[in-house]
Amino acid sequence: MPAPLTRRTVLAGGAALAAGARLTPPAAASGPAWPDAVLTGDATVRVDPARFMPWEQIHAWQEAADDIGLRATATRAHHAYVDGLAERMERVGIRGVQADQVPLARWEPSEWGLDVVGGPDAGPAEVAWYVPYSGGTGPGGVTAALSAEPRSGTIGLVTVRPPQIPYLLMDLIDWDAPWQPRHADGYDPTDVYDRPWFGGIAAKNALDEHKKAGALGLVIVLDLPREVARGQYLPYDGIVHGIPAVIVDRATGARLAKVAAAGGQVRLRLQAAVRQVTTPNLYGIIPGASDELVLLHSHTDGTNGLEENGPEAVLAMAQYLARIPARQLPRSVLVVLATGHMAGTIGTDTFLRRHAGDLVARTAAAVSLEHLGARPWLPGPDGDHRIGPGYETGICFASPHPAMIAAARRARLRSRTGDARVMRPFMPDIRGESPSGFWWPGDGEGLWRIAGLPSVQFISGPAYLLNAGMPAMRFIDTHAVRRQAIAFTDAVLELARTPTIGLRRRRLDDPSTVLDVLRRFGLP
Repeated sequence: MPAPLTRRTVLAGGAALAAGARLTPPAAASGPAWPDAVLTGDATVRVDPARFMPWEQIHAWQEAADDIGLRATATRAHHAYVDGLAERMERVGIRGVQADQVPLARWEPSEWGLDVVGGPDAGPAEVAWYVPYSGGTGPGGVTAALSAEPRSGTIGLVTVRPPQIPYLLMDLIDWDAPWQPRHADGYDPTDVYDRPWFGGIAAKNALDEHKKAGALGLVIVLDLPREVARGQYLPYDGIVHGIPAVIVDRATGARLAKVAAAGGQVRLRLQAAVRQVTTPNLYGIIPGASDELVLLHSHTDGTNGLEENGPEAVLAMAQYLARIPARQLPRSVLVVLATGHMAGTIGTDTFLRRHAGDLVARTAAAVSLEHLGARPWLPGPDGDHRIGPGYETGICFASPHPAMIAAARRARLRSRTGDARVMRPFMPDIRGESPSGFWWPGDGEGLWRIAGLPSVQFISGPAYLLNAGMPAMRFIDTHAVRRQAIAFTDAVLELARTPTIGLRRRRLDDPSTVLDVLRRFGLP
């Protein structure tokens, strides 16, 4: 059962961080003035930007979140942020805010390192980051020969590269291909989408292969320069793999490849503990004219100020929606800020399963937001990464419901943050839960895979997405964050007034529609 919201239930005795305190000013504190007038007329149908949360407040919230750095799931830093977030949810007008505790076997490292043992290249090897939830060693670590192949008694050395996806393929996955999306002049469909976060699946597979072979540890090489490799937090499935592993950049990887070729050894140290803890999902309601719900979702844990800044936009959206009289908001809005994205989406998945018979059953449509206002950080001809013009590739994924696809497309166009892609779920669901057999990347993917809801997820994945603790303000356009928040508030208002039959209507060209027809005829 959800616990009453108190500092004790959220923080479990932890003290709030200084940055977290900055996020929760008392109502009388100085700062940007919030619009507080009741909204009526056209402002209840389409957002009036002049009456939306001012940019200065959104920018200040973003700065404070960025100052926190890494918010690994269920750590003190994460829970301090959640504690302040709960207070802010109440302040913006979300009612009945509750903390719904989720059990987690939390893996937390305390020390890590890598050394070349013996030979002319003996000495420390720079570690870019640990592999979260990989495993652990004793204080002395493990010493063994490096091996490029999974072998018993060795320490594996494997280079992980993310798949390179041509933008043409992304265009073809758009729900309205080939007519959408429309592109700016200079667009080249043969350019490839190549981002570090997409290497998480390959990293997970390498862990499992080396563990199965009896390897004592694993060194994952990212083919990235030092600045980009540092802090890459992947994979983040929340499964303790039972094999200690660290990440190195391409230069260190090249050095270690020479050690491996010469039959050399390394010592890997990764001290970590696993504790059974709980970590809270937060949720509350903005009352409307009916008990039916539009779910507005993001997650609270993350690596830096971009991953995750969704809650900051959701708060601004909620403050607008809460000023609409209930009789003029056709459906109530359920705000869910979930834990556990960095531990395998355990928070959102748990919420959807736990509340399947009540809140989720009342939900007519859902909107999930992640990683807003991102600017691109791409390699130049010299290999150095630089902030590029425009915006990082952003995608709306949508369930096979025309109402959701159209609302997502309009939100993308209104936000003016790049091509208005609205893509199908495209990743095969080996768990067999998705109504269509496919899911999409992002914390909101369970809205479709688990709950089968008409749903939309906005997400971006720049090169710095998973860099733990990296200051991210230089990468984030907070004016764009505000535009996106306004655009998706429009989407929530649109979905709140769309008749249920219109929300549930599905595309005929989606596998879920075909499967439903087969089931009606008694076929598997």
